[in-house]
Amino acid sequence: MARNIKQFRWYGEDDERNSPKATINDYTSGGIFENYFPMSQLGVQGIPGTKIYLNGSTRPIVMGVSGIYDLDIKNGARITGLSFDKDSLQKVKDWGGYLIVDFLYGEEDK
Repeated sequence: MARNIKQFRWYGEDDERNSPKATINDYTSGGIFENYFPMSQLGVQGIPGTKIYLNGSTRPIVMGVSGIYDLDIKNGARITGLSFDKDSLQKVKDWGGYLIVDFLYGEEDK
């Protein structure tokens, strides 16, 4: 399988600009990403303080003041789970913000 790049955009529940169309629960459960694992690169843009959960962790990564989080994985490690905190996503809607998730997924052809 070749590596592919994908971008998801979320502006709040029922917003026309969401791509793909999704609910807050799709992002908090991580179900929206289930067909895109393993991931080898991840970029997230959003509201500072957004909480991200990787690989089923219960301890979040908290985005800093720049509102940007980037992860480029080396040495065979992979992202096998990705989800977001419900309160963080609610702030996106309430504050008129956005969540943009870019990722590289699939295995490298050899």
